[in-house]
Amino acid sequence: MFKHVHHIHYLVHNRDVMVDYLEKNFGMKPDQVFEDKDNHRKEAIYRVDKTQLQIVEPTDATSIQARHLAKYGPGVYHVAWAIDNLRTVVPDLIAKGNKLKFNEELAKDSILKSPRGYPNCNIDPASSHGLWFQLVGED
Repeated sequence: MFKHVHHIHYLVHNRDVMVDYLEKNFGMKPDQVFEDKDNHRKEAIYRVDKTQLQIVEPTDATSIQARHLAKYGPGVYHVAWAIDNLRTVVPDLIAKGNKLKFNEELAKDSILKSPRGYPNCNIDPASSHGLWFQLVGED
């Protein structure tokens, strides 16, 4: 089912410091650097083969991502897996007893649209033994 890692979402205290670190130590330059004011975060996006590295600095201390960063410190927020047939897979996952989430609430709609426009779903970690699986449709 999993094709490849679609993206790895990292939370950091300072996006610009991490951008400098990645360039100095690994010679990596971001493909995009921007502020997403609607979602209260600064981002740097790197393309590594088929996978995106998303370096995210929350800009609103009350946001879910900022609270996660304050509680757990910098690190991986989630890993998203690219799959085919997301619209077929989601009902099957639900039929197998999985709950889907959007932020801190159970999802009203099973398939969501990311701020970058790709369809995805998030399996509630309570259904998957504590791990957050995000699935991204590539069909």
